[in-house]
Amino acid sequence: MTAGAPTTVGAAGQGVAEAPQPQPVLRVSDLSAFYQTHYFGIVREVRAVDDISLHVLPNEIYGLAGESSCGKTTLIKTIAGAIQPPLNVVGGSVKFDFRGQSINVYESTPEERNAMRWQHLSYIMQGSMSVLNPVRRVRHSFVDFAFRHIGRSMPDFLDTVVGHLERLHLRADVLDAYPHELSGGMRQRVTIALATVCRPEFIIADEPTTALDVVVQKGVLAMIRGIQREIGSSLLFVTHDLSVHANLADRLGIMYAGHIVEEGPTAELFASPRHPYTVHLIGSLPRVGDAAPKKGLEGVPPNLADPPPGCRFHPRCPLAMGICSRETPVMEWAGPGRRVACFAAEKGITA
Repeated sequence: MTAGAPTTVGAAGQGVAEAPQPQPVLRVSDLSAFYQTHYFGIVREVRAVDDISLHVLPNEIYGLAGESSCGKTTLIKTIAGAIQPPLNVVGGSVKFDFRGQSINVYESTPEERNAMRWQHLSYIMQGSMSVLNPVRRVRHSFVDFAFRHIGRSMPDFLDTVVGHLERLHLRADVLDAYPHELSGGMRQRVTIALATVCRPEFIIADEPTTALDVVVQKGVLAMIRGIQREIGSSLLFVTHDLSVHANLADRLGIMYAGHIVEEGPTAELFASPRHPYTVHLIGSLPRVGDAAPKKGLEGVPPNLADPPPGCRFHPRCPLAMGICSRETPVMEWAGPGRRVACFAAEKGITA
């Protein structure tokens, strides 16, 4: 099956093409990025991102989910062009389309990538203290990251920053504080403000609500959604917490052992998951009034330095067949907007 737009079946049983979609802001094609080391004559290669393709549309929130160490953070670092050895891109492409200007991240110059960041592409990193300088006041972080991109005088720039902080329910005196003087929720809101003050067209958020309590998390998520709608940007949102995706993401990709194994509109994917791994993830979520014990998934994720042949999920899969250990399933269309990489799903077998 081709990777073009899927078709739906009309009343007369004829294939009817879906309405054309807008040009993606981000298109990732066959991307592979491995950690490669060569010490004392021993070559080691960890296939953290292995042949991944996805796209994100304008004004869309695309969620990326999966258990720890499945490659989520490596994928978004590779998409942002924020990689350093031993991580290397070994194949594929990452292309952004900003207001008709196409940028191929790994064919552009360092100057072009630097010009793209913050003004067109921003990154909410995991852990606010990894972004804010602990020995400098918050004001200096905004000046360092955003002043040259906004291109105004310093008084006008600071007025812009103060107005933006107010949208996130932060007072102006936050700018005079050191990061350690702020609560975790306030620091996280500062990093969100830092990533969005230039009104970028594309925002990458890596576990932005990690270590926050449920009440603060709800407020931060509402602010992210509100800012995204206000500035009309696209958002690639990464978290292992599926309940967060259920309330935020328009479309969801499920990642396992360096591969995207299922993708689709969030509501549809929760209602009818196709891949056995997705079935397990959604089935493990707690539900009000459900006192039934939850069954854990047997086995452990594979070692990406020596992944199993065929489907990487097959050693843990309750639906595994002989072909699963020999061949790697490819992402196939499984309905309008739905893709899945699973031989059992192709045969209509469900968990």
